[in-house]
Amino acid sequence: MEEPPPATLTIRVPEAQFAGTYSNFVTIWHGQDEFTLDFLVTGLPQPGPDGVKVDSVVVSRIKVPTSVIFKIAQAIAENVDHYEKTFGPLTPRPFEPPKGTTP
Repeated sequence: MEEPPPATLTIRVPEAQFAGTYSNFVTIWHGQDEFTLDFLVTGLPQPGPDGVKVDSVVVSRIKVPTSVIFKIAQAIAENVDHYEKTFGPLTPRPFEPPKGTTP
C-alpha cells in the first residue's frame, strides 16, 4: 500500500492584514467548545472618584476550538523559550502609562 504524499500548508496573509494589529492587552475566556481571545488596546488611565479607569477597545477577537488550544499554548511556550535564548529573559512589567501622563 502506497503512503499518501505529505501535506503542504501554504499560509497567505491578506494585504489588508499584512502590517498586523497592535495589542497591549489580552483577555481569555472559554465555553465548553471554544476559547475566546480578545486582543485589546488600552487607553490612558483616567483618575475618577471610584479609582483609576482605563478604557480599552477590542481590536481582534479570535475563537479557537478546544481541540487546538493546548497546541497554541505549547507553541507560545516554545517561542518564548527561543526568544529568551536569543535575547535574554523576558521580565513581566506592570502596566505603565506613556511618559508625560498621570494616572
